[in-house]
Amino acid sequence: MKDSVRRISVAFLIAFVVVAARLLFIGVARGRDLAAHPRNPRVSAVRRDIVRGGIYLSGGEVVARDSAPGGPRLYTGPPGLAHLTGYEDARYGTAGLEASYNSDLLGLARRGWIGGLARGLLTSGPGRGNDIVLTVDAGVQRAAERAMAGRRGAAVALDPRTGAVLALVSNPGFRAARISSEWEHLVKDETSPLFNRATLGLYPPGSAIKPIVAAIALSSGRVSPSDGFRCEGAIKVGTGPGDAREVSCPGGRAHGDVDLASAIASSCNVAFAQIGWRIGREKLYNGFRSFRFGDTLPFDVPAAAGAIATGGGLDRAALAQISIGQGTLVASPLQMACAIGALANGGVMRRPYVVSEVRSPDGAVLGRTPITILDVPVAATVARCVSDMMVEAVDRGTARAAALPGVRVAGKTGTAENPHGAPHAWFVGFAPADDPRCVVAVVVENGGSGGQVAAPVAREILRSALQDALR
Repeated sequence: MKDSVRRISVAFLIAFVVVAARLLFIGVARGRDLAAHPRNPRVSAVRRDIVRGGIYLSGGEVVARDSAPGGPRLYTGPPGLAHLTGYEDARYGTAGLEASYNSDLLGLARRGWIGGLARGLLTSGPGRGNDIVLTVDAGVQRAAERAMAGRRGAAVALDPRTGAVLALVSNPGFRAARISSEWEHLVKDETSPLFNRATLGLYPPGSAIKPIVAAIALSSGRVSPSDGFRCEGAIKVGTGPGDAREVSCPGGRAHGDVDLASAIASSCNVAFAQIGWRIGREKLYNGFRSFRFGDTLPFDVPAAAGAIATGGGLDRAALAQISIGQGTLVASPLQMACAIGALANGGVMRRPYVVSEVRSPDGAVLGRTPITILDVPVAATVARCVSDMMVEAVDRGTARAAALPGVRVAGKTGTAENPHGAPHAWFVGFAPADDPRCVVAVVVENGGSGGQVAAPVAREILRSALQDALR
């Protein structure tokens, strides 16, 4: 009898410790997040008496603000920012920056969540949340919206030196100010207007991946800039005598003998299949991981991780497909912008960010986003070599539609095969090539040729970002 009582007591003690530990974890580790969660009834009570902080562009333009204590929220500024800024709605909650910076906008985070809630519940008169200032440039954002008008897809522009996002567009979009009245229509729309294609959309990058593959090849030591590759228009990639799979260049065009630079300029699939084989599956896989493919990028709003097959899952045919941006490799426009940004920035990949500062109602800076290194996937010499090859692609290759007078532009197009319809059109690049200040990644869903469709979009974004240099 005593043993039974002892066992029961021990069981209750263990259960008590487990429950106490769980409550401690929730209260300490997640307390701040839960306290500021939009569905927390205490937050809802505080919200009724708070003028929610504003969201501003880098030049001071208002993007979102309260019309009165407790809302409703007013959304102004470039309409294409809806996916980034998100919305705050009494019925449908929050999304975008309105969600990820909810505690700051309510003024709860910087003074401590207990103090913030107490202040909102115990003091009279409306409180005031903190403001957030974005890195987005109004001129570049509007240029991106104009260039992408009527096209389904996304565009991202960032400063490779810092990782600061200059523009972000996802089409089709929505009107944040009408989220409540248009919700039923938006969720039923087959074009998914609420979906942020710039950070969450995953696409095969097609030939836009070739600068990254070239950088991995040079870093591996198994390929040099002067190495030659023979292109007869197509090459067999099957692994057995009865396997007729092959990789071909557009239209079956034979490029003849090409080196790495001319393979990028002419976007030779046959050459890059051979380059992928020469790199080998382990080095190719590790090279992609060093560029953060397959990882979730740290960002101010949710970003998708993309996908790449594991090293053991890359046979001869898969290596060839991945080396030309097809097969199992998929990436978001944000991921592509960061990867190409590493080449523009001497091999150093910066962490992307879009919120530069959090400011108190009186204008004091409460927090500033630091410029941080995400990874260093390649050496500066390799990055510089590939950048020069990308300049040739704009000067005399498939990316000529991205050229700007008086500026050296580095770029690469992509026409990614899509099993659900017409190919996706891609462009990635940066300018000025000698001192990059803006990186652009553009994808147009079912757009067809990257050189004809995506490159002109990127050109207009770069033109706006570099307007001082073009004067």
